[in-house]
Amino acid sequence: MKIGIIGAGLSGIIAARELVRQGHAVELIEKSRSVGGRLATRRIGDGRADHGAVYFTVRGKELEREVRSWMNVNWVQVWYADPYPRYVAINGMNALAKRLAEGLTVQLNERVENVQVEEDGTVTVKTDVTTRSYDRLVMTAPLPQSFDLLGDLAVHVEPALRRLIYAPTFVGLFECAGDVQIGADGILDHDLTPGLLKVIDNRQKGISATSLVSVYMEEAWSEDWYERPEAETLAEVERLFREEVGDIDLVSKQLKRWRYAQAKDVWHESFYQVSHHPIYLAGDIFLEADDPSGRTRFESAYLSGLRVAETIEKNMNR
Repeated sequence: MKIGIIGAGLSGIIAARELVRQGHAVELIEKSRSVGGRLATRRIGDGRADHGAVYFTVRGKELEREVRSWMNVNWVQVWYADPYPRYVAINGMNALAKRLAEGLTVQLNERVENVQVEEDGTVTVKTDVTTRSYDRLVMTAPLPQSFDLLGDLAVHVEPALRRLIYAPTFVGLFECAGDVQIGADGILDHDLTPGLLKVIDNRQKGISATSLVSVYMEEAWSEDWYERPEAETLAEVERLFREEVGDIDLVSKQLKRWRYAQAKDVWHESFYQVSHHPIYLAGDIFLEADDPSGRTRFESAYLSGLRVAETIEKNMNR
C-alpha cells in the first residue's frame, strides 16, 4: 500500500518508520529544506544552537525503550536531571531527526497546495512540484495548516478540533564573544525578566563549541510582538536578555519566529481520522487519552506518529 505523510517532523518520521517496517511504500512531503520540524538546529559560525525543542523528557515505557536504544548508538545524551532526566540530541536536535529519517523517502522543498479524495477512494495531493496519489494519507502539520489543505473536507472534522488554536514563539539567537555562564547547567527558566521564558547556553548544553545562547520568549509576549518589524522585535529580545544576564559582548544575533509553537489546548486522542476518509491527522497536539501531563511535547509527537501507523496497519489487516 502507498502511504503519504505531509510533514517530516517527529510525528511524521516516526509514523513513516513504523509503516515502512510493516512493508508499506511511504513517502514524506516536507516544505522545508530539512526534516525535523521543531527539532531545529542552526549553525552559526563554529557553533550550533537549538531553536525549537530545547530538550525532551520521558514518561512512558515505549519512548523509554526507544531512548535507551538511541543512547546506545550515541544519538542522545542526558543534559541534566532535576529531578528527572532532560535528554538532548548529540550535535543538536535536528541531528536526531535526520538520523531517524535515514533510509526514508522524503520530498524536501515541496509545498502541498491541496488534498482531495477521489471517487475510487485514493487521496490526491497537489503540490507546487507535482501531483501525488496515495491509498492513505497522514497529515502532521499544525492543524490550521492541515485544515487549509483539506479545503471542503475540513467540514467533516469535529468543530471542537477545528477550534484548537496555537500560540507563537520568538527565539533570539545570540553568538557571544568568549564563554558565558548561564546558570549551573546552561539553562535559566525560573523567575526571569518578564517576557523571557527560557535562556539556554548551547555550549553548556553540550551541542556547541562556542557560546551560542537561545532566548525563548513567553507566549503572551510573542503574541503581542508578532506583527512588529523583525529588527524592532530582535532589539527588544536583546534588551530583555541583557537585563536578565548582564552586559554581554555579542558577535552576532538573529531571530527565529515560530507561528505554531505551542497548542493552547490538546486533543485527548493520539490521532484523528477525517470522517470515513483515508486521511489521518497526527502530531504533538494529539495526546494519549490517559496522558497525565495535558500538554504537547516531544513524547506526544512520538506517540501520535506511532499510534496512527499502528492503526493504519491494523485496519488494513481486518
